[in-house]
Amino acid sequence: MACILHPLSAPLCHPLPKILDVAIADAMRRSLRIEAAEELAGKGGVRIRLVRIGRKKLPYYRIIIANSRSRRDGKFLEMVGHYNPMPDKNGTKDIQVNFERIKYWLSVGAQPSDTVRNILYKQGVMSPFSPETTPEA
Repeated sequence: MACILHPLSAPLCHPLPKILDVAIADAMRRSLRIEAAEELAGKGGVRIRLVRIGRKKLPYYRIIIANSRSRRDGKFLEMVGHYNPMPDKNGTKDIQVNFERIKYWLSVGAQPSDTVRNILYKQGVMSPFSPETTPEA
């Protein structure tokens, strides 16, 4: 049962449709999973990496946030972009990244893989060096 509270009337309680119950439960599970991942991120347990979804001889990748122990094509926390390494007719590769979410996960402590680090460098999100290997000025 869900109750809708309105300041001018009595609470209106009615049973939610089963689909809505499932959607609410999924949203709650997802938010709990992301909160747990944020705690892991500070310990190096969350990675920003690629998941291959292309077919044979035509690679296409998603840029995802995942637990470092999950499989390459396994569960992930959030999809933050995609990367098509095959150049189009003009010779450009398709790279789209959600900069806000990438910066958030980097600030929380997520570690990008080497390939993702290079992609993010080309997009201007981060330096080509990890914080440990940044050259001294």
